[in-house]
Amino acid sequence: MRARNVIVCLIGLFVHGVVGTLSAQPTTLTMDEAVEIALKNNKEVTSARFGIEKAQARVAEALGNALPTLNLSAIYQRNVQVPVFFIPNFQNPNAGLQAVRVGLKNQYNVGLQASQILFNSAVFTGIGASRIYEHAAMEQANATIAKVVTDTRKAFYGALLARDFAGISRASLKNGEENLATIRLLFKEGLVAEFDAIRAEVGVENIRPIVTQAEAAYKNAVSALQTQMGVGLDQTYEPTGSFDSTLPDVPDEEVAMVRAMKENFDLRALELQTQVAGEFVTVSKSEYYPTLALYGNWTTQGQSDTFDNVLSATQSGIGLNLSMNLFNGLRSDARVQQAKADEQMVRTMMQQARDGIRLQVRAILNNLASARQRITAQQRTVEQAQRGYDIAQVRYREGTGNLLEISDADLALSRARTNKVQALHDFYSAKADLDRVLAMIDRKFFMHSDRH
Repeated sequence: MRARNVIVCLIGLFVHGVVGTLSAQPTTLTMDEAVEIALKNNKEVTSARFGIEKAQARVAEALGNALPTLNLSAIYQRNVQVPVFFIPNFQNPNAGLQAVRVGLKNQYNVGLQASQILFNSAVFTGIGASRIYEHAAMEQANATIAKVVTDTRKAFYGALLARDFAGISRASLKNGEENLATIRLLFKEGLVAEFDAIRAEVGVENIRPIVTQAEAAYKNAVSALQTQMGVGLDQTYEPTGSFDSTLPDVPDEEVAMVRAMKENFDLRALELQTQVAGEFVTVSKSEYYPTLALYGNWTTQGQSDTFDNVLSATQSGIGLNLSMNLFNGLRSDARVQQAKADEQMVRTMMQQARDGIRLQVRAILNNLASARQRITAQQRTVEQAQRGYDIAQVRYREGTGNLLEISDADLALSRARTNKVQALHDFYSAKADLDRVLAMIDRKFFMHSDRH
């Protein structure tokens, strides 16, 4: 029985260990998956989508101001004391005034009032302004989505860069360990000095902390990516993919400038906000114009002392109502001036944004060109460094070289690989910024767009 319990415990421990190992496996993650998760969890994107719903509700409200209105009112009153009024006593003028009953104990009144605006500049201008405001909210949401997509892509590239740095350091450690094993064999055969064996061992041990730091940096980069995605750090992700050495084409500066001025999400949102501000100026001016409305009403009323015998009557009518502001203490003038000031503020912001985007496009294109040149140069450098490392190993085995040559060649190879990966990272990060500025982000990430 005791042996059986031991076996059961061992099986339980084994199953627990297997389940724990499986649950600890990181979840593979592509860039598109990272972006989708980030868009789903990002609070700014959620807020922007609520902004669109608010703008759509404003459109409905503005349209409602142009539609007819119909109001129903109903009143019932129980007269505890029946109302009276006083008239002279025509039969006996010297008797003074006498009270005359003018109501019954129960009375009711039911009325319907309908109206339709025929002309009101503020109402019709407000409809157009609300639609422009809705489009501005959509463009602002697109700008927010573009920012989240770009930041997530750059965080993903940062994780790939840290992963490749860790791989380069591990490759350098592997080279050192292989060289150490070779030197130990040569030392045992008396072909190399003990000094070389000691130096090779020290070199390997000096690389191990670099590997540890690189692996920690990779974990930190993945954590930063998860934070950008809005997910907890209790789950581990492993970004997949690599930097493609076949670089995509980049538009020239003139083409990029034209597209940025036309398609940039932030600029389009500001342009629409400028139009909205202009519409508000018109709305403020409309207070000087008259309002013409068609109205109609129907009323029925009745009175009785008891509910058995009710006296009732109805009346109805239609008409036109013309109203116009002649003077309101200069409040209309003040509102017009405020609206004009708001319009000028938005125009100034838009001009500043245009200047900033022009500078941004030029800087990004310069960064892309620099990264492309570095990638081309480092591609050959890596090949030459690898060949130099192989030659150094052969020379050492043949006794015509020394350990210092191998160390220098390995350092040069690691540096060349690092520079190449860094250049690739810089290119694709700059490309992500360019895609955002030129509004070239994949449309599948956008829920609302009126342009494509």
